Amino acid sequence: MRIRLLPAVTGWRWVLDGFRLLRRQPVALLAIVFMNLLLLSVSVLIPLAGSIAPLVLTPALMVGVMHAIRATDRGQMPAPLMLLAAFRDYDGRAWRPLLVLGAVNALCTVAALALAALADNGTLMQLATGHLGSEDAAVSEGALMTAAVLFMFVYAPTQAAMWYAPLFVAWQHTPVVRALFFSLVAVWRNRRAFVVYAIGWFAIALAASLVIRLLQLTIGPSPVVLSMVLSPLSLILITAVYCSFWPTWRDAVDVDTPGGA
Repeated sequence: MRIRLLPAVTGWRWVLDGFRLLRRQPVALLAIVFMNLLLLSVSVLIPLAGSIAPLVLTPALMVGVMHAIRATDRGQMPAPLMLLAAFRDYDGRAWRPLLVLGAVNALCTVAALALAALADNGTLMQLATGHLGSEDAAVSEGALMTAAVLFMFVYAPTQAAMWYAPLFVAWQHTPVVRALFFSLVAVWRNRRAFVVYAIGWFAIALAASLVIRLLQLTIGPSPVVLSMVLSPLSLILITAVYCSFWPTWRDAVDVDTPGGA
């Protein structure tokens, strides 16, 4: 296995590849991503785990989503049951370390939120756990922005370590600690491409928000009409983002070459 060093412009190609992959099997991929989001939402009802359950389940479900997108890239038809590939396939050896990986993700996320609480007295953490609404008077935009920036800065290394780790664990049978390390190295080596990738998605999100704002000015404050537009648009963009995850692995990780990361 070898980590390829890619040019910065590859980050923008990853963004475009997300839309290209979605265009190949739009109905199937939209359905699979919707099921993934639904399972993550319902998982908060799991006793004891509560609000951290989605963080714990994310790596395992991400493997299933990537399984479906990889099939699409290979010209195959993605099936809904692929979402549960981590629990059904890989000889039953993947789901336990993936849940351990999810627990690491949950601990790091809570720790980052706790540090961000120093900037806003815990407002961001209460928003993240659903104990506070965005319209509540206690929400200060300035403090919240500071906390969000602090959270992103603290959580960035965890995000880099988690980016490829689920696929290393499931597809390469890599132990959890080594998978986190290999993922961190891979993202760091291609940091320029990932910066362009992040900027590309930020620009698309900004453009989408401007379109939504124009719609609000055109049709007025109609919640029903806005919901009819926002719900499918949000699902399409989220699915395209998920689809763009796969080419970041496909292009950066050479699994056919012997050797370490």
